[in-house]
Amino acid sequence: MSERDAADTAGASALGEQRARMRLPGRGKAWVLGLAALLLVLWGGKWLVHRVTHLQVDDARIDGEVVTISSRVSGWITELPVIEGDEVKKGQILARVDDRDSVLQREVLLSRLRATEGQMAVVRAQTGQVDQETLGKFQSETNRLVAAEAEVAALEAQLNQAREDYKRARDLTEAKWLSQQAMERARTAYQQAQETHRKALADVAAARGTLSAAGGSRRQLQVMERQVLVLARQAEEIRAQVQRQEVDIADRVIASPADGIVVMTFVRKGEHVSPGQRIVMFHDPTQIWVEANVRETDIGALRPGMKADIRVDAYPGKVFRGEVYRIGQAATSKFALLPDPNPSGNFTKITQRLPVRIALTVKDRALRPGMMVEVDIDLRND
Repeated sequence: MSERDAADTAGASALGEQRARMRLPGRGKAWVLGLAALLLVLWGGKWLVHRVTHLQVDDARIDGEVVTISSRVSGWITELPVIEGDEVKKGQILARVDDRDSVLQREVLLSRLRATEGQMAVVRAQTGQVDQETLGKFQSETNRLVAAEAEVAALEAQLNQAREDYKRARDLTEAKWLSQQAMERARTAYQQAQETHRKALADVAAARGTLSAAGGSRRQLQVMERQVLVLARQAEEIRAQVQRQEVDIADRVIASPADGIVVMTFVRKGEHVSPGQRIVMFHDPTQIWVEANVRETDIGALRPGMKADIRVDAYPGKVFRGEVYRIGQAATSKFALLPDPNPSGNFTKITQRLPVRIALTVKDRALRPGMMVEVDIDLRND
């Protein structure tokens, strides 16, 4: 073989090898593209299934029991031992309002109460003394009246007897059967019986008058008992005022209603507050949930008990679990401060949203009211 033929043969062989090397990368790229297309199809199918079986809501946020604690009394803040973010226990003091005037007013009322109770004690003592003094006299005059009336009854019998004796003596004297002297003795005895009877009647009248006076002294006890009742009512009124003052003093110590966290303070030490003015905003971290506003076109698919995945904007990549707890009965537009009744007549249909409450399976203290979240609700389970 000549040198030229050898060179042609070598060139052909090199060209074949180069073509073979060019065909191999083309086949690998096709395989890669095919695999990528398959993965894309699988991912798209999964995404499509997820879109059909799940409801995604991005208009949602963490909500909870955030309580604003206000003052029931007016005064200057003397203590404010907490600031935003402090953890507090139930009954822990959050603030104090100046109570000096209230304490002094309570002392004045207590002094009035002691004075009134002292007057009651004096009147009761006087009542006992008057009772003892008038009771003996009343009983004595009663006995005297009974004795006088008994004497009158006895003398009345004697008077009747003397009258009959005198009539008989007078008749006998007229018939000449009795001497004039005997008749005079009968008349004298009759007159003496009359005088004695009249004297006994006077004694009865005097005993009745004395008994009536003693009864009047006894009625003084009723007046004194009424005075005791009036003083007792005054004492009850003062006690009620003391209790009201104690409530006022207690209201000047503002304590935490439960365990939780101070969200915000609205006053500073030394400031003057009025009744109803906000002092501290309090949050219980165990009472939180997710409030999601769902489109009215999607609300029909929701049922209480459906599971939900919650992703918080503040914690990317972390998923919290929950379930649908309650579905609102009115659109959020009904609670707007300035509702739009469409007075102009130009109508534009806008999809409304209804509030849906989602209960968290685990109450994480990292979740705080107001945080924005995204909710993914699984529509396949009830």
